[in-house]
Order: sequence, then structure tokens, then C-alpha cells
Amino acid sequence: MPILNDIIDWVENKPAFWQVAIDRLIRNNELTGNDISELKEICKVDYELSDFDFNEVDFEDLRGFADNSTSNDNIRLSKITNIDNINALSKTSELEFAPSGLTVVYGDNGSGKSSYVSILKHSCNTRGQKPRINDNLFDPTCFGNDKKADIEYTIDGTNFSIVNLINETINDNTLKKIDVFDTYSANHYIEGEDEIAFIPQGLSIVEKLAEAVKKIEALLNLDLSAPSLKKFDYELLEVSDDTTAKVFLNSLSSNSTLNELRAESDWNITKNSRIETLSKEIDKLKATDPKTSLKTNEEKIKRFEILKNKFQSLENSLTGQALISLKQTLNNYSSTKEALEESSTKAFSDLPIEGVGNSSWKLLWESARKFYNESAKTESFPKVANDSNCPLCLQNLGDEAKERFSKFEEFVKNDIQKSYDEALEKYELVIENLNRLKFNFDEQQPISNELDELIEKYSEKQVEYLETLSKQKDYLIGLFNSKKSVDIINSIEIDNTPKTLIQELIKTLNETNEKLRVQSIDEDLKPLIKELNQLKGEKKIFDYKPKLGREIYRQKKINLLNQCIGKCNTRTITTLSNDLTTKYINQNLKRNFKDELNKLGFKNIKIEAETKGQRGKQYHYLRLDEENANGIALKDILSEGEHRCISLATFLSELSISEHKSSIIFDDPVSSLDHKWRNKISKRIAEEALERQVIVFTHDITFLLMIEENSEKLNCPLEVKSLTRKKIETGIIATNPPWDALPVKKRIGILKNDLVKLKSIEKNETEEIYKERTKPFYGRLRETWERFVEEILLNKVVQRFGREIQTLRIKVLTDLTDGDYNLIEENMKKCSTYMTGHDSSGTLIESAPDSDEIEADLKILEDYLSEMRKRKRQ
Repeated sequence: MPILNDIIDWVENKPAFWQVAIDRLIRNNELTGNDISELKEICKVDYELSDFDFNEVDFEDLRGFADNSTSNDNIRLSKITNIDNINALSKTSELEFAPSGLTVVYGDNGSGKSSYVSILKHSCNTRGQKPRINDNLFDPTCFGNDKKADIEYTIDGTNFSIVNLINETINDNTLKKIDVFDTYSANHYIEGEDEIAFIPQGLSIVEKLAEAVKKIEALLNLDLSAPSLKKFDYELLEVSDDTTAKVFLNSLSSNSTLNELRAESDWNITKNSRIETLSKEIDKLKATDPKTSLKTNEEKIKRFEILKNKFQSLENSLTGQALISLKQTLNNYSSTKEALEESSTKAFSDLPIEGVGNSSWKLLWESARKFYNESAKTESFPKVANDSNCPLCLQNLGDEAKERFSKFEEFVKNDIQKSYDEALEKYELVIENLNRLKFNFDEQQPISNELDELIEKYSEKQVEYLETLSKQKDYLIGLFNSKKSVDIINSIEIDNTPKTLIQELIKTLNETNEKLRVQSIDEDLKPLIKELNQLKGEKKIFDYKPKLGREIYRQKKINLLNQCIGKCNTRTITTLSNDLTTKYINQNLKRNFKDELNKLGFKNIKIEAETKGQRGKQYHYLRLDEENANGIALKDILSEGEHRCISLATFLSELSISEHKSSIIFDDPVSSLDHKWRNKISKRIAEEALERQVIVFTHDITFLLMIEENSEKLNCPLEVKSLTRKKIETGIIATNPPWDALPVKKRIGILKNDLVKLKSIEKNETEEIYKERTKPFYGRLRETWERFVEEILLNKVVQRFGREIQTLRIKVLTDLTDGDYNLIEENMKKCSTYMTGHDSSGTLIESAPDSDEIEADLKILEDYLSEMRKRKRQ
């Protein structure tokens, strides 16, 4: 086969695992899971990651095998059998298919048709979405059990094999040569891209190679994530920068060697002792480090200043300038208080009640002011005009009352009152501040303890100092509580206090720090620390030597695995696929696509089939070939019929470039289409059935009749299966095709079988049961007379399910007599009398015709059929 030789020539200079993969694909057509595992090991052999033993490809032998190979086996379906727990399908039914020509499986909605199609979609090749296979909802015992079916097929018509479907998984991919076309397929062709399904064997081998290479790449990536290759994060090891250990770790890579690791991790007892000696020398030197002392002193100063500042705050409130301010505040309060009392006595001494002028009275006066001003919407309180009223009792004010109101307002606004209010506010603030002073120093106790070590008897002096300050506070509060003026406020002795002692200590520490700042031991420490860091680095490498060794191995293995993964790039495979497609397929596919569109009568818009390669596979897609089609999606402008027509044309054009004539399956290919598209598609399906086994599933009786009509015209073998159901069981194969699709002769045969059953009922059952059973018989007999008129009398010129009047059939119409009319009218009238659906008078059918009379009625139709056929032949 030329295409196989092209592939063999191409792979000779490719990686060994590609060569072995092509060898196995050409010989076996598939790669198993074990093949993929072995190919991964072969890929690793070149990098010494595996010692897998394999035979190199003998290319001369492979070419000889390819020259003698064949791939044109035609697979035909035989039957679906051994169904178990798939939806509600009958476990005993077997759906058989005619070995050649066309098999139509007709079923109403809910008859099990879709369930059979689901089995085929999971077993054969289909595009788009695969339906889910569910448990039998009517059988609760089946939940959790396997959902199974067997699909029998043959290649030579003599030997039969079986593909097992279990839980939507098949044990053999042989049936992938058979394609299922349905609504999902139609959408997939127009809306998306898909790999070309029907291509020469050689090109499919290229695609399978690409799939295998990607699987091997995935397995190699999985190896990269293995726990054994988990990184040791050596970067987190605490190693000083200025050491050979740090240089070694920074340069650690897949190029590092174990000899380098051994050299860096050399360790002995002498080095260990040297680390101990250096550590002691450094600690001893650091103990005399001026910087350490300086830092210690600065921290002490910060702590001591906290205590000193707290003492200073107390002194600021109880001594010095504070006493002058306190004396001024107390005396000012006392003098303004006396002046206010004298002024009040003078102003209110002649009043009949006491307390006028005090704070309660002033509060009453200001409330009256507010009430009056808000009510009168004025600021004239107190109003002492001729017609003024008292704001409290609302009576007219006399001259004496007016004079008194004026005195009251003058008193309230007097400067003495304002001075007293200000003095009182300051006086109360002083007392509040004095009461707020605290002498609890528990939080500073650690500082006091530290000062005890530096100042003799410091704690005792602090206690005495705080007692003195506390007594001064009590003394001052007593003076203010007396509310009397004073000539002098006694001060306290605060020389040589804990505060001054701390100040002197801080001064001494600062002087010491000035000297420490110019001293250093850095030059003495540097060589010791450098040697110590170097030894510690070597010790760290020694301690982690096993992990670092594994890390070097890990990096080397990862580097080699990445090189293996680099061999899994499918770009060159895609290029090969493109070249082979151009050479063997592209032009044929495009030409056949246009031919199929012409056969289906599609002429509305220009459509082109295009192909492109990606990841070693060939994808085809459809595009508009119109001048103004930029940016317009094909799916957005097609009618449903055009959509289905283009999808079917694509599907059939792929079939035309296939090297085999395996079966194809259509699932309701004309759903929702009008009669014009149905007829075109039914004709094209019948044409294809002359070349291969074709299976059609449909619930459309009109489409079924069109298929029968086109099959008859093309002399294509046709077998019609009919599905029925019980209440909880579907997919039952009916003994006859659907009644509506049967011709007169076959209907008469069915009625004869029904008559046998009717005679048995007449003999063994009651008259009532027999009478009820005669009604549907006469209903079917009438329908057969109606079909007789269409098929025999009118020679199918006009049919109820037909889409046209077939004028060519008029030439064989037989002249009819009054006897013909009367015979037909009489028998159809009798059928109407006894059939279900006509509510006749009870007196007309007191008793049903016996079986002999029914047989005679059927015989009339059978004899008349023979007579009319003779008359037509004459």
C-alpha cells in the first residue's frame, strides 16, 4: 500500500519508540495499554532511564508486510442481543438487521428505539454527545448492577463475532468502522471541527501514532510528579554566603557530580573540635565587645528615664512654680466668693425669702429667661415696660416689681459674679488634679530593683521621697478645702531625691557610652567568624550528604525525562498527516462533498469543505464560500433542512473516501424536516443501501413510506422492523411492521391471523368478550379497504402520506363499474357498523357476526384484490 510505505520511509529517522509504534500499528492496527507502557520504556532507553529489552524494527520485513496488508474488511451488524439492565429494554428481545440493503427500525415515542440507538452509539463511531445509559427505572433490584448488551457482527456473512458493551464501555473497537449519524452529528459538522473519520488505513495510523505519543507524554509527565522525584529544598539550608558550601549549593544542577559532593562534604574529628574551639573564642571576645556594652547602657538609660519622668511629673504638680499658681487660685477664689456674698446681701437683703442670689436661684432665673425669650420670640427678658407681665405667674408687674426685676438682672450680669464663676472653675480643677495624683510605682519595681544594684539604698530613698510628696498633696488639698486665703504655702525639701540620683546615673552612663562608641573588636572577630562559617558550611553539606546526593540524581533524571518529553512533540506528525492528506485525500473529499450536495439538491448557497492538521490529526470543517460571508457563522444562516442536508453531505463524502463499505446507521435523520427534504434524504439513503448495509431508526411514518417508495424504485432490499412496548418494558420486537406502512396484501395476511384468534375466542370465551374483540377487527378491515382504494383502485396516484400526485400511475387505472362502487360501499358500511368508534343503535348490533360471517367478509376483500389485479394486467 503506497501510503504505508510513505509512512515507513518517514519514520526510519525518527526516535526508536516512534518506529516501534508504527511497526505495531501497521501489523495490529491498534496499540494496547501494554503497548503504550512498553513504548514509554523504549523512549527512556536512549537516555539510560530504562533497561527495557526490545527488538529494533526490521524495516524491510515491515515493508513486505505493508505491501501484503489489506484494510477493506466490510463490517456488517447482525443483531443486538443479551440486553440486561439498559433503560427499560426487554431482556428477551433481539433486534436483528438485514445482512444487506436497508433495515428500517420503526418505533413510536417511548417504544425503546432511542435505547437501541444508545447501545450502537457507545459501540460504534459517533460524533458529538453520547447519550447516558441508565438503569431500568421500573426494576429497583437492578440498581448498581452492570448495564450490558452484545452487538453481533460479521465480515464474511458466515462467521460471527460479538462486541460486549458493559456500562458504556466496549471490549473491542472493531465496530468503530461503523458510523452513526444523528442530530448531534449534524450539529457537530456545522458548528465544530472533527477529525476525518473515514480515511485510508495509513492516515489513521498516523493519527493513532499521534494519540500514542501524547499518551506517552502524559505518562512521562506523571513520572515527573512521582513522590521519588520530589525536590529536596536545599536552598533553605542555613549556610553563610562567603563559604564554598554556599557556592556548591548555588551551582547545584543536573550537571553536578557525586565526586563534587564528596569533595565538599569531607569531614573529620579535627574539624569538629575546631568548631568548638572557635565558638568559645568568639563568645569570649564578644563578651568584651564595646558595642554590646553600649547597647546595654542605652537600654538602661531608656528604662531609667521612664522612672525619672514620672517623678518629675509629681514634682511639677506639688513643688516650685506649682505652689505659686495654687496660692493664686485659692486666694482668688476666696476673695471673689466674699465679694459676691457682700454684693448679694446688699441687693437682696430686703426680700421676704432667703437664698436669692445663690446658684439655685440663678438657675431658676436663667430658665425663666429661656422660657420667656422662646415664647415671646425676643431677647428682651426681663421686660419692664408699662404692660409687662411676670414670666412665672403672668400677672401685671407693679413699679416695685419692675424695679426688683431690674436689680435681679443687674446682679446676674455684674462683673463680680463673672469673676467668681471663673475663680470657682479654676478652684475645682485644682482639687480634681490633686486628687488624681497617684503614688503607686509597682509597674516600675523591676527598674527600682535594677537601680538598687547601682545606687546604695535606692529603694529606701524612693519610699521616703514618695511619702514626702504624698504628705504635700494632702496638705494642699486641706488648704483648698478650707476655702480661705493664705499668705504662704509651705514647700518641701527635694534636694538629693531619687530623681536627682537617677539623673546623675544617666549622666555617668552617657559619658561611658561616648567612650564605647570609638572602641571595636570587628577586626579581631572577622577571621574567626569566617573560619567558623566555612567549617559549619562543610558540616551542613556532610550532614545532608545523602539528601543532596538524591537531589543530584533527581535533577539528572528530571533533565533526562524532559528530554524524553521533548521527543513527544507531534509537530512533525502533523506535517506528515498534512502531506499525506494533500496527496491522498483532500481533493477527493472536496469533490465528493460537492457531489453529495448536488445529489441532495442543495443549491442555495456556496459551501466549501476544508481540512487542517493539528496534533497529528486531520480536522475538517465547513465554511461559507460567498463574497460577503466574512464574520458570518454558517449555522446562523441555514434553515433546519439546509443544516441537515449539508451535514449529511459531509458525512457521505467521508464515506466515499473510505477503503471499506462497512455499515452506517441513521437515527431519525429527517426529524422536524418538511416533505421535500425528507424525500431527498430518503432517496439518498436508499441509494447508499445499494452499496452497503444501512440501518435507519425512525418514528416518522411518512419518512418510512418515502423510504419504502424510493427503495422500490431503486430495487433496494428493504426490511422493516417495528418496536412496541408494555407498561414497564420497551424495545419489544413486533411480529409485523407498523400497520400504517403495510400494503393491502400483508394487511390481509395479518387479518387472517387475527381471525384464527377470533375463532378461538368465539369457541372458549363469553359472547360479550367475543363481541368486543370483533370491533377492532372490523376497524382494521375498514382501514384495509381504505388502503385498497389508494393502492389498488387508484394505483397509488394519491396517498394519504404521500407528498405528490403521481400522474404516471394514471395510465394503469382500471375502469370502475357501479358494481365496484356498491361492493366497496357495502363492505365499508358494514365495517363501520361493527367497528370501535361508531356509536350505533343497540338494535343494530344485538349480536356480533359469527366467525364464519367475518371470514366471508375478509374473503370478499381478498377475492376482489385478485380480481382487480387481473383486470389491471388485462
